[in-house]
Amino acid sequence: FLALHWRRTDFHAVRRSHEWALQSAADLIKHARHAMRRHGLAGVYLATDSDDPAEMAEVQRALRFARVRQKGGGSLRDRVETANLEIAICASATRFLGTRTSSFTLTILEERRAVFGQSEESGGEMGRPPEEEEAVVEGGKEEL
Repeated sequence: FLALHWRRTDFHAVRRSHEWALQSAADLIKHARHAMRRHGLAGVYLATDSDDPAEMAEVQRALRFARVRQKGGGSLRDRVETANLEIAICASATRFLGTRTSSFTLTILEERRAVFGQSEESGGEMGRPPEEEEAVVEGGKEEL
C-alpha cells in the first residue's frame, strides 16, 4: 500500500514560502495516483492534520484512503499514541510520500530505513505534482 503524510493546518502559515511544502488536495491526489500506477499499488493510508471537511471529502472520493482517528479527548497522551501508530503504519508501507520540511515526514523516512529495513528509494517527499503520465525527476532522482 501507499502511505501519505499530508501536513495542512499550521503549514498554511509557517511554510507558505517553502516551495511544494503545501500541496493542494488535487496535487496530493495526483502524487498518489502516479505512485500507485507506477508501482502497482492498491490501497492508501493517509496521515494528516487536515481539519477541512471539503478537502478531506475530495481526497476520500478520489483515493478511498484508510486513516486512524485520534482516540479519546485529544489529551497529550492520546495525540502521542496516535502519532506513533501513524509513524509505524507509514514506515511499514510499500511506498511512502510525505510533506516537505515536515519533521513528522523525516521521522517516518528514518523509521522506514532503520527499523523496517525499507530502501531509501521507497520513500520520499512530494515535490512538483506529476503530470498524468510523466515521471517526475528532481535532482537526478526520480520521485515516487
